[in-house]
Amino acid sequence: MLIFDDNSEAIILDSIYTPTLTEYFWVIDLTMLDFTLTPLLVLEEIVCPSVALSIRGFDFNVPANWNILVFSEETQQIDIVSAGDIAGREFTALVGGPDIHASTPGHITVVDYTPEYQHVAPSLNKHQMLCHPIGPAEWVNIAPADTYNKYLKELIVGDILT
Repeated sequence: MLIFDDNSEAIILDSIYTPTLTEYFWVIDLTMLDFTLTPLLVLEEIVCPSVALSIRGFDFNVPANWNILVFSEETQQIDIVSAGDIAGREFTALVGGPDIHASTPGHITVVDYTPEYQHVAPSLNKHQMLCHPIGPAEWVNIAPADTYNKYLKELIVGDILT
């Protein structure tokens, strides 16, 4: 998996045994509805079914049961959708970045499925979503927990600080 470090550089996490090159990484903290740096304390190894998503021409694997932050371009309403539920349907990811001051749309396509894939990811709290790089200065937000009902119900894009 990929993360953005405290210098807004993308870092590859591919082993729980290799020392990481950063002490902090970017998340969206849903209690504050803002993007913030959080300490990188623990890495998790997750072996599970995986889907390869393509957003703005960048392909990356995520656990099929993880969730991604999406929105309606028409109403600007925010939602959470499981990565495994994206196949065959149209969704638009909320794309942001450390130097982007207004979120933009990124259409999501499922390009592959792997029944067993090894992911290495930072441990996240239930109120955090990982800012996963999709370009040198762009990210989408993914998380293992479905946080919609607790934090995002009835919110629109403008409710998230950038």
